[in-house]
Amino acid sequence: MTFMSRSSRATATRLCVYLSLGAVTLSLIVSLSACNPDIAPKLAGLVVPEKQESEKLNAYVIAYNKLLQWHDFGHILKDYRRSNPKINAKGNPPLDRYSASGNDVDAPLQAFERAMAISESLPELNEVAKSLNAALETVNPLLKEADTYEKTKEYLSDKGVKARAMDDRFVAALIAAGKATSAFGTALSQQTLKRDEAELASLTPGTVRFHKLRVSLQVRKLAAAVKGGLSDKEQVAAIAVSLQALGLANAELGTLKRDPKAKPAWDPVCEMYKSSVDSLMGATRTLVGLIEADDRPATDSAAIAWSNARNETVKVSNQCGH
Repeated sequence: MTFMSRSSRATATRLCVYLSLGAVTLSLIVSLSACNPDIAPKLAGLVVPEKQESEKLNAYVIAYNKLLQWHDFGHILKDYRRSNPKINAKGNPPLDRYSASGNDVDAPLQAFERAMAISESLPELNEVAKSLNAALETVNPLLKEADTYEKTKEYLSDKGVKARAMDDRFVAALIAAGKATSAFGTALSQQTLKRDEAELASLTPGTVRFHKLRVSLQVRKLAAAVKGGLSDKEQVAAIAVSLQALGLANAELGTLKRDPKAKPAWDPVCEMYKSSVDSLMGATRTLVGLIEADDRPATDSAAIAWSNARNETVKVSNQCGH
């Protein structure tokens, strides 16, 4: 993609580098707004750290991260409804503005098609990938059509006839794409989590790779706890348990000694990763306090800040060597 729409820029500031709770998501956080754009903000971004053990799984991770990096369908739908109140207004008043921010999904579609074409068997992901691909193929031409309608300002000529004619299809396609994205994210998270837990069991405690992966797995568990706490206040207590486990794992990572031959020097001991996880823990405690105080506006803002902090841990993790 060669440009970023308003929606893309807004989404990028929230998730740019996360993973979902898993692989390059690192732990794929399924969007809380994919099915209902009016509930808590999405915690998403790049999903899980890329690895080469499974070519097909890694290709799916790359494709999903490419999709999440620029497309939050729940946010696009919410922005579309907020920006175009006259489309469904009584009496069909003429439109004097139209906004349907959202880029096409050509690049993610190509990435998913490449992943699905790999012959390796991965039944746990293939069917949900097909469903997501179909949803993207449906929404893609509508995103392009809406973008053209907005840029050419055709609504000033037809008074909004075309906007109203495509409204139902556009909304339905965005909702379906959000649901399919969420379903694939859940399946991908399960696969990458299974992969990384198996790897952790094979590693030697005391090594950088062991402790980095241990922290990553605890971050994913924290992400799941945060998701639960945002959707149900009764689940907030579980966040403290995850925080404690993550704190212990991260402290152990921080005790590893620097290797003076490392390139760059901080890489083997993952100093930047440890620091980014510390910041994530701080953002988590801020978020928990606001959830418990029932401060919805501040909670929404803190959830976005939490997502950004999570994205940062993913970015640094992908840069940190084994």
